Amino acid sequence: MNDDGLTNKRELFIEHYISNGYNGKKAAESAGYAKGHGAETEASRLLRNAEIQERVRARVAEAGVQANEVIGVLVSHMRADIADIDPDNPIVKAAKARGVSHWIKKLVVKKYYDKSKDAVVTETVVELHNSQAAAKQLCTIMGLDTAPQKNPYDLARAAYERLLLDHPAVEKRVIADRVGAVYGVDARLLYE
Repeated sequence: MNDDGLTNKRELFIEHYISNGYNGKKAAESAGYAKGHGAETEASRLLRNAEIQERVRARVAEAGVQANEVIGVLVSHMRADIADIDPDNPIVKAAKARGVSHWIKKLVVKKYYDKSKDAVVTETVVELHNSQAAAKQLCTIMGLDTAPQKNPYDLARAAYERLLLDHPAVEKRVIADRVGAVYGVDARLLYE
């Protein structure tokens, strides 16, 4: 047991929990509690403990990190450009001239001696940021990855029109009243 009254294992769990971005399962595994599903169960149990919750809150407060700091770091990462790091590389120069150097995620330049050519060979590998992953992430953030939702009035209107065709002998007002009740809309909007 340490000076704070927590076991060393629990203290280790808290350290790993905070350092890995609040992943309880990984923290439990790293602290030596369990592996796999057992780690999830143990993490859930530990995170319900009031003493551990308080210690996590205290550690976060000690760090004194403000939301603006986090946003600032993320914005600087988002605006990062390899041209600011390696402006003399010919591939980076060409990309910068075209305004696309920020697309480059990774640039590896290998120089080696090739005996068969009796020369130094330069091999360059360029990896671009994944545009599809970025598009998918933006769709999620903007709510574009979900099917559009129809409002209750549109649904009620479609049902009303369908029922009018299926039951021409029934009064419009009666159909409207029943459809309005089902969809929670004012029936007068349907038959007026």
